[in-house]
Amino acid sequence: MSRLELQADQAALVAALSSSTVEVQGLLGLGPAAAGLRRGLLAYRVNAQALACRALAAVYSPLRDWLGAASFEGLAWAFWRASPPQRGDLAEWGEGLADFLAAQAEMEALPCQLARLCWAAHRVEAARDAELDAPSLALLAQREPRDLGLRLRPGVCLVQASPAALACWRGAPEAEIEAGEEQACPVLVWRQAWVARARVLAAGEHVFLQALLAGEDLDTALHLAFSAQADFDFGICLQTLLQEDCLWAAYEIETKES
Repeated sequence: MSRLELQADQAALVAALSSSTVEVQGLLGLGPAAAGLRRGLLAYRVNAQALACRALAAVYSPLRDWLGAASFEGLAWAFWRASPPQRGDLAEWGEGLADFLAAQAEMEALPCQLARLCWAAHRVEAARDAELDAPSLALLAQREPRDLGLRLRPGVCLVQASPAALACWRGAPEAEIEAGEEQACPVLVWRQAWVARARVLAAGEHVFLQALLAGEDLDTALHLAFSAQADFDFGICLQTLLQEDCLWAAYEIETKES
């Protein structure tokens, strides 16, 4: 069997797990009878349902707790059928769950926000390690802001989530989640001591970090921050990034000659 034929059979099997068909070339080894194929396909499907639930629960356990086990199991199987894994490593599957939830009719905002937080936390915990390049910070006193950039550690990202979703992600009891805290706001997600952490950002810090992640120079990032928040304090922001292990290095930006 050629590689293309094998890939076609595998694709047909994945499609069959989401439908009622029994005409699947990859299952012919289970027996010639249609009943045998149905039993074999059912066994594959039951295993896929359990696998989907386990794989997503490893990433989205706060969402599972919020939805309940039965609802989460149904969600995991529905998502598997809509967006099956494309790689053998199931730790890389599940990125689109928040968008999948948001596309459902009458879906509340909180589970979508919670899903985005869960995936961001998963990615930052899986990101490669990077030690602070402390000597590079001397550039802050040696170069103009327009000639400098600040690099955040791998995996650090920004998401939109409400304080209620953040409380759910942290495992707060439902009784402690205040009503009216469902308005989305900017949240920083990072890793400290190999554990994902998250916090709500003020307006200035949000646009400052957004600019840094986009590769803007320090001067541009500072102007954006002060425009968004007049009392933005760069010194405090820099100290916080260092304390939280978010900052990686300062670097010089090559300027083009006019």
